[in-house]
Amino acid sequence: MKNNKILIITALSLEFNEVKQFLKNNKKEIHPTGIIYNSGTYESNNNIFEVLLVEAGPGNIRAADETSRSIEFFKPNYVFFVGIAGGIKDVSIGDVVASTKVIGFETGKADTEFKPRFDSIPASYILEQIALHVHRENTWVKKIDSDLSVTPLSFVQPIAAGEKVVSSNKSEVFGYLKNYCSDAVAIDMEGIGFLIASRPHNVHSIEVRGISDLIENKAKADASGSQPKAARNAAAFTFAMIDQLYESTSLTKDINTIQFQNNLVNILGKLYGQGPEQDNIWKRAGGDISILSNSSSRKSQWYDAIDKLVKGGGGEYITMESLINQVNEDYPNSDFINNLFN
Repeated sequence: MKNNKILIITALSLEFNEVKQFLKNNKKEIHPTGIIYNSGTYESNNNIFEVLLVEAGPGNIRAADETSRSIEFFKPNYVFFVGIAGGIKDVSIGDVVASTKVIGFETGKADTEFKPRFDSIPASYILEQIALHVHRENTWVKKIDSDLSVTPLSFVQPIAAGEKVVSSNKSEVFGYLKNYCSDAVAIDMEGIGFLIASRPHNVHSIEVRGISDLIENKAKADASGSQPKAARNAAAFTFAMIDQLYESTSLTKDINTIQFQNNLVNILGKLYGQGPEQDNIWKRAGGDISILSNSSSRKSQWYDAIDKLVKGGGGEYITMESLINQVNEDYPNSDFINNLFN
């Protein structure tokens, strides 16, 4: 199997240790800068995955820095950020949330009143689909190596990320989240930095978080041992996803075929009949519209754009996956993805 390199990043040592329990042949790996990683292997379905495990420390800046450095060093196919989070709604302590997207909720303009200008970065479409499959099958709990008095649930939903620990549902930040990030079910301090740093490297990335508190009474929940429990559950869900990765390789390969590219052009021509500039779709996916052709034929514009993308052009941050993710966000209830891969 070629797609067998996995990078897993955590913020805390307790999260690092729970992930490490799933690995064999653990050894020290030293980055040229002197940072010490853990490398190991994970065996699943007759496949052996090489895993690099990294502790980045808390906060979006540290997460972004270590994500970028580790991807360049290890060159993984898949990247997971695994750890704990606070629950905002619908979830209970011990439940697990895999991100469909991460909302960076603290960016905005400080005018007479704060005007939000959120960063919202989608997770990898392929990893999101695998997370949904693991959620539906609900066999991931068998990987939890402890007695379960209450069986945890899983969710594949948006996660909010900021730079503050939110410890009260009466706080200004919590009210802000309820008003402006009403679709987020959990909050952490690393997710937006992680996904922004992953994006230029064209790797499949997703967050997996165990719920360690429900904002209110955070200190009491932490004292009860909820953090190791939540980290253990997040690790279990992550490796249940990794068990499914070998089945996703055919989907990855499809993206590189001429048939797929022609199919994509035809669909994009119907959804965005005015070309890559319509609704800023190319720009929102990370592309640079100024380097594309300005043909009078909109279909020709799409052919040129996809051809450049396949050859590594089209803009510094755009990838085939970021474009697909963005279109899928624009048309979430359509058959876009099914039509694309069929």
